[in-house]
Amino acid sequence: MRSVLCGLSLGACLLEIRPAAAEIPLAEKDGFTFFTDGRINAFFSQGIGDAFPQPTPNTNVTPSGMPAPSHGVVGSGQSFTAGYESKQADANNNYSAQRVRNGFLATILGLGMRKKISETTVTGYVALWGTTQSFQRDRTTDSGNSHTKGFDVRNGYVELEGPWGDVKAGRQLGIFGDISTEIDYNYGHGYGLGLPCVDEYYASCGHIGTGAVGPGFAAGIVYSTPSFGGLKLTAGFFDPVRLLGAWNRVPIMRPEGTITFEKQLSSTAFLKLAVEGMYQPVARVESQVDPNTGVSTLINRTDAVWGVAGGGRIEVGPVRFGASAFRGKGLGAYVALQNSSSSFNQATFNLRSFTGYYAQAALVFGRAQISAGAGRVIDDQLEEDKVNANSSELKWQTGFSLGFFYSLTDYLVLGLDYFRFQTDWWGAPNSTLDANNNVVLLPGVLTPEQQIINFINAGATLHW
Repeated sequence: MRSVLCGLSLGACLLEIRPAAAEIPLAEKDGFTFFTDGRINAFFSQGIGDAFPQPTPNTNVTPSGMPAPSHGVVGSGQSFTAGYESKQADANNNYSAQRVRNGFLATILGLGMRKKISETTVTGYVALWGTTQSFQRDRTTDSGNSHTKGFDVRNGYVELEGPWGDVKAGRQLGIFGDISTEIDYNYGHGYGLGLPCVDEYYASCGHIGTGAVGPGFAAGIVYSTPSFGGLKLTAGFFDPVRLLGAWNRVPIMRPEGTITFEKQLSSTAFLKLAVEGMYQPVARVESQVDPNTGVSTLINRTDAVWGVAGGGRIEVGPVRFGASAFRGKGLGAYVALQNSSSSFNQATFNLRSFTGYYAQAALVFGRAQISAGAGRVIDDQLEEDKVNANSSELKWQTGFSLGFFYSLTDYLVLGLDYFRFQTDWWGAPNSTLDANNNVVLLPGVLTPEQQIINFINAGATLHW
């Protein structure tokens, strides 16, 4: 059932496949079935490359002989806003760090109860997610802080399933971003690591943040129709997400939906296609000054975060291939509705637009799988970004991956994967100051900053 997959993978809407090791029944009584599923994994991860870049020096000189304006690089001190904020730079500004990390999915313990009532199956499910890293060490910044190692109730919902469809209510995975993350799980990093990522969303990113967009977890109500010849509609309403410091008013629940077509073409061929969408109105209270009277009044400024995505995956014999793309406004580079300074301008609060492309291939021979993937997410410049001499904004993040995975048994998988992560910034506008210390823009931009880090990850996953 899709409810079981929600805990073991990333949610009912994510995988649509059952892992090799299915749920384990614990007890049966009075028609109730109690079961468990989950996984435990650990990876040795070596990262080598550039530390987070320093701003390109502005060598212009003002009329008074003073230095021209300096700028900041977006993402500095803000984990997974842009680039990789590692805090492991050496004297040559290079990054090198060894860590023990979780894989793409965390350590997960799923517990459920199921009962059939007439033609309807009722399921209650809770999935507890935990991470491997040491106490008071946040794996996103490689620096000590106050994070604890307690389990997070990532999923907790009740599900009703019958011939009329499926309804699920409670904390669960969102819908927008499912297809790209599903491709990454199945053909890329389901038993690997990829890019080390943010604990708040996933144990690691895989290709999320480099072309794949991850659906977040939220309280919601989701309905899925029965399959009509492989065609299915899934739609839901989720608690809205505030973009703190910018768009704090989000009184209306967020609709998300997807149309999927899934078909087993033959005993060795499979096809799945999907189109997804989401829309969240946002608002903020601002002070507006009348230019004629100078009187200030409060107004309710509105906008909307939205996204559309599409993709598919195909399997023919040993060949697996998936590709996806997304476009939207205010989404963020990693997870839909990411609250970060790359999502909106810090002065005007205008939302930026994002575009992502991702492709993943795999060859499966018996118990062995060889994988290769590539993707890029692009963060468009706003007009005000182009004239802001104080900041170099995120341009794009690019990822390339290779992996080899071998199933020793139906429940134990060894994994070795490589990930190349690259971030490029737009570069701050070339500028100087006039005699009154006002910024004067000059032609071109300062040399755009860039960061490249290579990760090699090796580990094992026990799943049941």
